[in-house]
Amino acid sequence: MRLGGVIGLWAFLALIPWTARAQERADTLMLRRAWSLQARFATADNLGNLYLISAQNAVEKYSADGRLLARYTNNRAGLATAIDATNPLKIVVWYADFRIVAFLDRNLTLLGELNLIEAGYPEVRSVAVAADGNLWIYDEVAFQLRKISPDGALLSESQRLNALLPGRFFVERLYDDGNNIAAFSPQQGLLGFDVYAQFRYRQPIEGAKTCIADFERITCLGESHLLLIDRLRFTEHRLALPLAVVVQNAPVWLASGQLLVQNNTQLEAWEWRP
Repeated sequence: MRLGGVIGLWAFLALIPWTARAQERADTLMLRRAWSLQARFATADNLGNLYLISAQNAVEKYSADGRLLARYTNNRAGLATAIDATNPLKIVVWYADFRIVAFLDRNLTLLGELNLIEAGYPEVRSVAVAADGNLWIYDEVAFQLRKISPDGALLSESQRLNALLPGRFFVERLYDDGNNIAAFSPQQGLLGFDVYAQFRYRQPIEGAKTCIADFERITCLGESHLLLIDRLRFTEHRLALPLAVVVQNAPVWLASGQLLVQNNTQLEAWEWRP
């Protein structure tokens, strides 16, 4: 190709909006690790450790190479439903049936428990550890996002969201990235709040099963794809889910920066480029 043709090609590419080029980028999910483990729920922390709820209702912590590091069991609280390992120094385990939150240290030693019914918050669907070690809940009676202490004391709360948003809705997941709090509602999409629980934005997301947000990057799990939204650059990318999820309906969990899939007897960690 002549020099003039090369220069002309680059000039043409420069005229294409960055967002359009970004959306055409061929991103794919990449299988990074696989363990011979079976989980009812799985997540990971930012240090590469894996956490799962076993079939025996135990909370287990594994290193990135699959070594069992710690185990915690508490059958008095019912079935463990979810684990929040966003803060690896303070793990939160949610026992939804009895509305009990267990706080564990990095060795999965019990630091304390909070019964949300006894604390005056009987209608809570999901919880999340706050960056400062407290707890986020969404109170479905008051329609408010609330931060409470490990002993249940109210620290801050949002506006009554039923006065800001139409219709009754549920919050299925909460996520604190240290600067913002994201609340995912199947009816409303993703709701963003600041660290003082004040409402910032609503991002409608059709067909999402769950979403998390890290700063202004939103990651959502759909039926057949992973949706990556950058609210600063106004871009979206869709990545096809692994076949085990789409074809076999394998259990799948969304963690920060990775997708965890229970593929028969293997627990797999899939990652993507940011």
